[in-house]
Amino acid sequence: MAYLFIIDPIDSLNQSKDSSLFLMKECIRRNIETHFCAINDFSINEGILNVQSNKIINFKEKINYESSHPHKGNFFKKIFIRKDPPFDDDYLNLTYFLDIAVEKGVDVINNPSSIRKHNEKLSILNFKEIISPTIVTSNSNDVINFLNEHKKIVLKPINSMGGNGIFVIAKNDQNLKSILETVTAKNKKVIMAQKYIPDIIKGDKRIIIIKGDPLPYSLIRIPGNDDFRANLAKGGRGVSKKLTSQDMKIVDFIRPFLIENKLDFVGIDVIGKYLTEINVTSPTCLVEIAKQTNFDCAKFIIDTI
Repeated sequence: MAYLFIIDPIDSLNQSKDSSLFLMKECIRRNIETHFCAINDFSINEGILNVQSNKIINFKEKINYESSHPHKGNFFKKIFIRKDPPFDDDYLNLTYFLDIAVEKGVDVINNPSSIRKHNEKLSILNFKEIISPTIVTSNSNDVINFLNEHKKIVLKPINSMGGNGIFVIAKNDQNLKSILETVTAKNKKVIMAQKYIPDIIKGDKRIIIIKGDPLPYSLIRIPGNDDFRANLAKGGRGVSKKLTSQDMKIVDFIRPFLIENKLDFVGIDVIGKYLTEINVTSPTCLVEIAKQTNFDCAKFIIDTI
């Protein structure tokens, strides 16, 4: 049995915080042969998927691994897509490569065609009952009209992560036109605009859902004093709490959608009573939840998957 993790450059990952390494350590503990590779380490030869992967030896002060060797895609029982966004051409091509692995019976998490079809920002549009007022447009006038209606809004790029490129704008902001010129590339680039949710001051809640079942704890990311963004990468502080009944209502509402679309490992973001994002590529916060609660997140995930 061998598992493959598709990740960012391994030397760039922090052993004490990275969720992918956290899961890989659990696989090693179970004596599962564990490999990793980069997004561009795949090739197709006469219809056969091949990958250059590195086998993990152990995790000590540094990560010890063998130099890369070629394998056929179906050498692996499971392949975890754990590459961070942006979802660019390389990422898109990866999903096409991995479609071949799925056809050969490999369990790819998440299903590559499902990742391709479900943008992490746009997929919330399937659930208008539990999201704040939202528009998606490249037209600055649309955004201005939306701002006039809702008084304070949030602008988000469609394919980014970690709070990058997000703006909060209030009505009569003198920087409005300049910001819109920048984020829409003068009406040529699609963005998302949402009504500002005041509950963000209480935190942005990350809930991990595995095959429709959530971890019993979330990580509430609370903004610092000098930034509205709650992302840990932007200085937010993470506090783990048990899921509430309101959290479970949201999980229950989207569960059939996740199961039907083979989105087996997602991290949803919730502010107040609103769903704000469905992360389908490389959900994080596992280490923080495990450390604060003593709940074995990695065991739960590998057991369930």
